[in-house]
Amino acid sequence: MLACKLTIKLASKLSSVWDGNMILALANSKGGVGKSTIAVHLAAWLFEQGRRLVFVDSDVQGSSSGWLAEAAPDIKTIRLLTADDIIAQLPNLAVEYDYVIADGPAGLSEVTRAILCLADVAIFPCGPSVLDLKAVVGALEVTKQIQAVRKGLPREIIVPNKLQHYTLSKELVKHVHAMGMPGNGLGLRQAYADAAGQGTVVWRMNTQSAKDATAEIQFLFQELFDYESTPSNHVSGTTAARRAT
Repeated sequence: MLACKLTIKLASKLSSVWDGNMILALANSKGGVGKSTIAVHLAAWLFEQGRRLVFVDSDVQGSSSGWLAEAAPDIKTIRLLTADDIIAQLPNLAVEYDYVIADGPAGLSEVTRAILCLADVAIFPCGPSVLDLKAVVGALEVTKQIQAVRKGLPREIIVPNKLQHYTLSKELVKHVHAMGMPGNGLGLRQAYADAAGQGTVVWRMNTQSAKDATAEIQFLFQELFDYESTPSNHVSGTTAARRAT
């Protein structure tokens, strides 16, 4: 209950603070769902299209900013590790850059809540398990509180990740589509782990797994941006996600 009140209070305070460009938040209440993998690849993908962007790493481990420093050293990265830093700096960055990609820490801490209170789009990677889906439901509950204050923002997108040819993976994709959200998600591929280890992105690697990963992740990003350009798609998926668990 206290966390709920803090979120609503923060959203009320920040709902009209800034009038900048797009803030994309990567978040989840559970670790190990591929959040940093998607964040790093999304940053590199946008940068290679000539977009002005800054990458904000709010995880104390700093793994995503370290990875991105190797994969795309020309992208500006900033470490913001407290909610106060997020509130003070994220709005200014959103005015200066076309895109701010904020990779939040695992969990629903004050840092994550501050990011979500300022984000235009909240991207929630989700693995193919009941525990992963329940974690997403918890994160969506937070966005629901914020949306009530910010009149629909942040828009939420669930990205099925680490998919395999099993029933749970198929059911996850089915439930995400039932929420009106795009994408067939990303497979469980060695290429993503190899990319992190080599400090690169999958489209610069020369393996069949990397080629397959490149096709699916670039298709995903294009789908996400096509989806975001359609106002009728901007609805909350909290209820549907809860039913899916």
